[in-house]
Amino acid sequence: MSTGEITGGKPGSVAATTRQGWLSQIVGALRFLATDRFGFLVLGWGLVAFALRPALLAAHDGVAGWPYDNIRAALDPVALAHTASVIQWAAYAGLLALAVIGHLRYAAAHPAAFTSDGSRFRIAAAYALLLMAGYLAFLWSPVSVFTIITHDSLIFFDSTYRISNGLVPSSDFPTALGAAQLYLPAWAAWVIGGYGGSIELASVWVALGLGVACAAIGAQRMPVAITALLLGVVFLVTVPAAMLERWGGESQTLVNGETEILADNLSWAMFYNRWGWAALIPVFMVLAPRRDRSAAPPIAEIAILAAVLTFLFWLKASYFAAGLGAAVIYAFLNPSMWRTLAIGGGMTAAGILAIGLMTGNLLAYLNDIMLAGKVSGARTDSILGLLRRNMLEMLFALAPLGVLLAVGRFTWRDGLAAGFMLLASMFVINQNGQLENMTALIVIAAYGAVRVMGEPEINRIARIAAAGAFGMLTASQVLDRGMVLIDQAYAVLREEAREPAPWAAVPAFRNIYVPERESMFNRAIAKSETPEARIHNIWLSGQYGRRQELRQRHD
Repeated sequence: MSTGEITGGKPGSVAATTRQGWLSQIVGALRFLATDRFGFLVLGWGLVAFALRPALLAAHDGVAGWPYDNIRAALDPVALAHTASVIQWAAYAGLLALAVIGHLRYAAAHPAAFTSDGSRFRIAAAYALLLMAGYLAFLWSPVSVFTIITHDSLIFFDSTYRISNGLVPSSDFPTALGAAQLYLPAWAAWVIGGYGGSIELASVWVALGLGVACAAIGAQRMPVAITALLLGVVFLVTVPAAMLERWGGESQTLVNGETEILADNLSWAMFYNRWGWAALIPVFMVLAPRRDRSAAPPIAEIAILAAVLTFLFWLKASYFAAGLGAAVIYAFLNPSMWRTLAIGGGMTAAGILAIGLMTGNLLAYLNDIMLAGKVSGARTDSILGLLRRNMLEMLFALAPLGVLLAVGRFTWRDGLAAGFMLLASMFVINQNGQLENMTALIVIAAYGAVRVMGEPEINRIARIAAAGAFGMLTASQVLDRGMVLIDQAYAVLREEAREPAPWAAVPAFRNIYVPERESMFNRAIAKSETPEARIHNIWLSGQYGRRQELRQRHD
């Protein structure tokens, strides 16, 4: 029988019906865009992301013709860099905003859609993927800009160069830095074909892994909204190559003959601390009670925690110590403590040994850690000084638990979990020599908000107060680090528009910009008569360089 006989029509009617189906879907989509407010938002975002943004970037790159010539005639290079960076950020932020609006609308129409652990995990993991994909599509470029602590950033040029030439950290050159913070940037540099943007690219994948861990852990403990906010903080702490805390005062450079204040703190320096703080977020999340408190922790969750602990071991010892303490308390607070400790400890040890076998430097790494512990400098502040500097952040983090205490629902488990997270954060920030910004404290606020919302006897005002404290703490971190994305995008475009520095011809520094122009760095380049001397002098500037508050003039 022919197709026409089967369908009761002429041959080819199936194809015609298919075409009509596609046409009706397209017409329906166009009708939605024209009549629904959400459709207008999608259309507006599409114009910004795929019309305005490419046009501004093409004008910045010097593409001739309309409208690029008109854009350059209307905007000087610095104004164009400012405008394009804001539009890049708007394309990224708009994508995330549309996802949130779509999620909320769907949840309102289908309230039972996100009640299972699996659905909560999928939604949160989708946010983690969207954060990564949007950043790579709209903001990332194979370029890095250092406006502060250039000498410390040079450490990672050195390590990437050594690893790419077959040397093994700790075995062939001494370092207390772990494989995670050395091999991942080296891999990213190999993918890109240069150093510029390598740590930013490596950070994206670290953020994705930690975000998925947050999604899996939060699915059994927290509403999707809180989990999504936590993994958003993870991403914004991990990815932008800028210091978490204010490091020194504002300084200045010359752009087009005019003074410009540089207060963006862009640097690769100590990026591993950002990775470590972000990794403590999923580790601390396991201390929140699961919905089913009577069952032993699932093997998959223990494996996720073990994977993050393995990452922390190969990142920095202080973060691993904090994570290990959290894992012990996690086992203690849940049924089958010894089973959890045995399985988790075995998985963590296996992960550490597996990476040690791949790198071949486990014992040498441990030896370098012990050596570094003997020669570490004094801490930068007293404990009381750290408390004063971080008091507001700590109060906001503890506020939801204060609500729980006020209504008489606070338990010893809450005190143990929150007390450990607070003390562990103080230990880490003190060991790092940082002065402020204990990122992982946000988990205490999330923990308290979830506990308050989980108590049916607590009234609405108390719930709003707890959720509001968490929201304020989250907003401060999201807005602060979110604005850093504009700083980073603008700095890249600004430096590309300027005349290159004398040392820009060095192949290793392709797509690397240093408006800081540290005097020791300049001398290292200017006084080097041979390539070998240049490498040695750059190494010396990394060893003995000092933080500069005033960038040198750039002509």
